[in-house]
Amino acid sequence: ACRIFNVVYGKQSTRKHKTWEGDGFLEVGVKSVTLKDTDGKVLGQASCQKTAELTEGSRLFVGNKEIEGEMPEVVKKRTNDSDVNDDSSFEHKKKSKKSTPKLKPSSRITFTASRVDNFSAQKSNFTPLTLPRPDDEHQWTFNVNLLPVTDVIVDACVCRVLRPHQREGLVFLYRCVTGIRCLQYRGAILADEMGLGKTLQCVALIWTLLRQGPYGGQPVVKRALIVAPSSLVPNWDQEFSKWIGAHRMQTFVVDKNNKPHDYKKTPHIPVIIVSYEMFVRYYDVMETIDFELVICDEGHRLKNNSIRTATLLNNLPCKQRVILTGTPVQNDLQEYYALVDFVNTGILGSPAEFRKKFEVPIIASRNPQALEDVIREGEAIAEELNRITSGFILRRTQDILDTFLPKKFEYVLFCPLTELQNKIYAEATKYWSTILEDGRNTKETVAHLSVITALKKICNHPHLVRKDGDSTFEDESLTKVLNDIFVEFNAQEPLIEDSSKLQVVHALLKFLSMKKEKIVLVSNYTQTLDLLEALCEQHGFKYLRFDGSTPSNQRTDIVSRFNSPSSDCCVLLLSSKAGGVGLNLIGASRLVLFDSDWNPATDLQAMARIWREGQKKNVHIYRLLTSGTIEEKIFQRQLNKAGLNESIVDTSCTSDVKLSAEEMKDLFSFTMGCECLTHSMLECQCPGDGTIPRDSADADPEEVEEERECRLNLTRNTGPSGASSSLRMNQLYKWEHHARPISLQLLEVVEN
Repeated sequence: ACRIFNVVYGKQSTRKHKTWEGDGFLEVGVKSVTLKDTDGKVLGQASCQKTAELTEGSRLFVGNKEIEGEMPEVVKKRTNDSDVNDDSSFEHKKKSKKSTPKLKPSSRITFTASRVDNFSAQKSNFTPLTLPRPDDEHQWTFNVNLLPVTDVIVDACVCRVLRPHQREGLVFLYRCVTGIRCLQYRGAILADEMGLGKTLQCVALIWTLLRQGPYGGQPVVKRALIVAPSSLVPNWDQEFSKWIGAHRMQTFVVDKNNKPHDYKKTPHIPVIIVSYEMFVRYYDVMETIDFELVICDEGHRLKNNSIRTATLLNNLPCKQRVILTGTPVQNDLQEYYALVDFVNTGILGSPAEFRKKFEVPIIASRNPQALEDVIREGEAIAEELNRITSGFILRRTQDILDTFLPKKFEYVLFCPLTELQNKIYAEATKYWSTILEDGRNTKETVAHLSVITALKKICNHPHLVRKDGDSTFEDESLTKVLNDIFVEFNAQEPLIEDSSKLQVVHALLKFLSMKKEKIVLVSNYTQTLDLLEALCEQHGFKYLRFDGSTPSNQRTDIVSRFNSPSSDCCVLLLSSKAGGVGLNLIGASRLVLFDSDWNPATDLQAMARIWREGQKKNVHIYRLLTSGTIEEKIFQRQLNKAGLNESIVDTSCTSDVKLSAEEMKDLFSFTMGCECLTHSMLECQCPGDGTIPRDSADADPEEVEEERECRLNLTRNTGPSGASSSLRMNQLYKWEHHARPISLQLLEVVEN
């Protein structure tokens, strides 16, 4: 039998960092090996008594060449095993590698193998990917030297690991940035939901553009800039090493040891990776570097085009721009405009023109009291906006991952307030009502924000609003009112029993400690993380912590330690702001969203940390909400906000966003002892035993959209006011509804 390895080869050298000459194939027979280049030319032969030991990552000499094996392609039995040079008698079956082997000292007789990670999409032969050829108009505009038109074929090192949707994404990006889609506008927004491999698609794009082009094979770009959140800068560097290999391409990472002015010493490095903060700090140097492609990761940071970061990036002369974001619309259409205008300046007109033509009529049509003609006009204008932007905005949902990843289960747990929480929460809402009745602060936001902050913290744990704690409010009278209750209850120290959500987490940690599973606990507040840390300390749960105070040079190590199967740290305490973006936490199979953010994107980003490429276990995500409180109302508002996002970006979505002023006023209302406001709003009559409501099960299939990974469909429902409820809210009709008491045994049932 014979095996074939993809290899890189170069001259024999003792240098630590080798320079490889090119790619090739190593044909391994029973007692000999043959090295060929990609054209089939024999570069060398050698006898070898230990060919059975050759595996991925092996280093050896063949003739005057030193090689490193990358990937075994296939083995096919021959009629003559000694005929190792006849490559016409085998079949090639390509496999992929998950990471590039680290360089090891060379030896003629010692072979060092690296770990091989196999996953389903790479087990079969890959089909070469040839990117679109330019049309006549493109050739007339860009091929001024009349060079021959050549095919651009994606390099096998990345092509073989691309899933079908990633191949589609690469073609989309290539058409946009090369001008094949549109000669005038050469930007793109890749708006895939989290976990679909936006980074890999961009790595493939950059590698292709740096090496090839449609005219005479000349590269499309010579230098690319990647701007990312500071926590993701090391990740980008690792992705290039993983998929391309450090022996093929180097990157220049701007950090405390490598400043932009140092880049002038290594101008041959084609990719610079920098954080948004470092880009602004060193803009004077960055603007002097000639970039031909700019990629902005988590590009929703540029939603306000008046901030300094967006302004400086806009000043770069490069017009081939790509934004990566899982949530292109977060707050309003002006933010959407800012992102679109960054990648394709002027395509939607000036800000004033966009507001007049698009934003005003679209928002007016979504008012619950809108007239029929206003609604029709808004829908028509929204469709026009979709038509203009659909060519350079690509969005796919996580439904795609169902084929490749383990199952994902989502839970929304409505936790009743404890007695102390009930009392303090009621006093805070009473305080707000008193302010309104007295007419105080009606034009000020201090009291408004103070009460909102207090209510959210009470939901986590009442001690977070104590005067002697870390929490402080600008409204001293509110602090005094709440502090008096602690004296009344003689509540001196924070107890698990004082917070229903903390009780749930404690029970879940005990449950998982027996199963040897890891879990991520996510919160928006460092004070809440402090409480969770104290819980872990008190009960012996080994943990790691990742928040805004974590030094940048320690963040990658923390993630690696947590993901390592050999690590005994079963809990990661994660700040949603500092670590909720881009991190890969596949070492955990459980995640708890302890509190919710006003922005649904923040929560979605955090929840996507564990259901990603490389995950081997079924994933369970728990969102904790305190019943009848502001948390439920934030959750309901998020459902509406997610609908806005989809209605603009996803042309197939028919979501209606209905958020009236009366609903906003309801934010501070509080009904003591409420089991679940959301369930009451649905007017669901189920017995709470997990049975799917019959009305939903029998829904007209014409009104039911594609089923998602959390086992729900979308149906329409008319609420008591006669207005159609948010499409997202109606998803909950297809969830299982379980009433108290709920046993942890339910988790075992769901897993099966």
